[in-house]
Parts: sequence; structure tokens; C-alpha cells
Amino acid sequence: MIEQLSGSKINFQGSILGFAEYHEFELSIIEDQQYAYLQCVDHEDIGFLVVNPFAFNTEFSFELQENDKQALKIEKQDEVLVVAIMTIQEPFESSTMNLLAPLVINIHNKLGRQCILPPNSPFGTKEPLISQIKVESGE
Repeated sequence: MIEQLSGSKINFQGSILGFAEYHEFELSIIEDQQYAYLQCVDHEDIGFLVVNPFAFNTEFSFELQENDKQALKIEKQDEVLVVAIMTIQEPFESSTMNLLAPLVINIHNKLGRQCILPPNSPFGTKEPLISQIKVESGE
């Protein structure tokens, strides 16, 4: 699903925490359709590495709140792409992803929103990326 958005401009309506003044971001796939880069259209120094959270954490799931569905004009579940902002660490094996505040994108109208999960969510802002890969591959 992410491949059909490559090169598209997504309007996040100022919903990315700490970046409310920036609305439009262009999505570029990096490799294997699991990694992508969200580049701010208005400020070249602002961008986020994002990842498909479901590819790295098989237990990740959440219920999209009604106000988020309305803001994104989502009518069906198949209209949704979910990505998580990734933080690269040194060494790379220590890299994390933010599952407490995933980015949700309506693939049809290209509206996006950072959705904050409830405080009782089992997911955090620094969920390990690599340990999930090793668990899945049996390493």
C-alpha cells in the first residue's frame, strides 16, 4: 500500500507533535517498502524516517478513534496506511520506533494525522526495532 503513495504529498494538518506549523510532507520509499522518508515540503531540514510498524511488531494494533476517522475522512479500513516514526541509534540495532503516536494516512485523499494512543496502551515511544526482527527470524 505504501508504494502507491511514493512521491505523494501528504497533508498532516499540523498534527505532528512539535511540528504543528508544518503541514505538507512528501513520502519517498527507501527500501523494501518497509522504510520511507517523510520530507517537509516547506523546510528541507525537517524530515522523518518512518517504518511499517506491523512488519516489525506483530503484536502492534490499536483502535482508531472516531475523531481521527472524521479528521482523515476515513470510511473504510482499507483506506488507511499506518507508519511509525523511527529514531536511528548507533549501533543501528538499538534503533527504535514510536508506537504510542503512529502516523495514520488516508491513501485516497492523502490526509495524515499523528494519532496519540490512550495512556494505558502497552506500546511506547521507544519500542525496539531490531529485537522484533530477531524474534521473528529466530535469531
